[in-house]
Amino acid sequence: MQCESAVISVELYQLRYFQAVAELGTLRDAAEHLVVSQSAVSRAIALLESEIGVALFTRRGRSNELNRYGQTFLRAARQTQRSLDTAVDSVRQLAGVDAGTVALGFLSSLGVLTVPRLIRRHRDRHPAARFELRQRSELELVADLANGVIDVCLSYPTTFDDSSVVRWHKLFTEPLCAVVDREHPLANRKLVGFDELAGQPFVALNGDHTLRRIFDDTCARHGFTPTIAFEGADVTTLRGLIGAQLGVGVLPRASAPSHDIVEIPVDDQELVRVIAVGWMTNRYLPPSAAAFRDTAIASAGLPGYGLDQARLDLGRHLWRKQECVHKLLQDANL
Repeated sequence: MQCESAVISVELYQLRYFQAVAELGTLRDAAEHLVVSQSAVSRAIALLESEIGVALFTRRGRSNELNRYGQTFLRAARQTQRSLDTAVDSVRQLAGVDAGTVALGFLSSLGVLTVPRLIRRHRDRHPAARFELRQRSELELVADLANGVIDVCLSYPTTFDDSSVVRWHKLFTEPLCAVVDREHPLANRKLVGFDELAGQPFVALNGDHTLRRIFDDTCARHGFTPTIAFEGADVTTLRGLIGAQLGVGVLPRASAPSHDIVEIPVDDQELVRVIAVGWMTNRYLPPSAAAFRDTAIASAGLPGYGLDQARLDLGRHLWRKQECVHKLLQDANL
């Protein structure tokens, strides 16, 4: 005889088989309903009764009638089934396309314009969709993806991810700008060549950030080693240092204007950062998250990039035209 504190191990299939026999009355009818063999049903009932320690049925020929223990157990089993059904419905609703929850991670710099626009576009199609938002650095976003903290992320297709389990799809390319304080000699320029920044003290992100790698690669491409006055881990802090006249920076365009800094397009078409949507390929992606990923991919190129690029291209064209005119005037000694 088992003591009251013994752990009872009952499988879900045993509950289903028990309810079928209790409601249909015979092992044969229950087996036909469940599309299993009669012996499988018989074994399941025998194991269940052995685990509980009492008989649940009274056998009368081919019929199996519930005794008082079985009736009590049937009420509890139905309540358990209702609780399980409710749990399953809750999970399906959480993951569902129309009313599911998307765990979305993104770079802080995308939080003012890009993320709200994508969420608005997604909710135009799925008004009941819900979001859990998480702002992180690119390294932290990849870690959150790997750990299942987020479903999808908006970030760089980071070079720090050496595995093949994160898949990236490019959304748009964003030019980087020279950022100076308003009193800086370059502050009134409409376009600046990257070589003109060579002698400036820079404030830059530390080496753990992809933006720093882009900056370093650009300096190497232009043949100079930058003087780094300050390093930081946050773009907002760098903008504050620039505004305090402690150096210049090469950063993405800010979502809102600042009273103490100026952003100047740079005449270097390779000086850009790529923004992509990323997700894990070796893990189940809930329908809600897959739907948002598809919304982001369908919106590729739309979140403000096209207009910025058009303005930058126009600025480059006018700047080069002015340089040509200036050179012609010099050649003519006028």
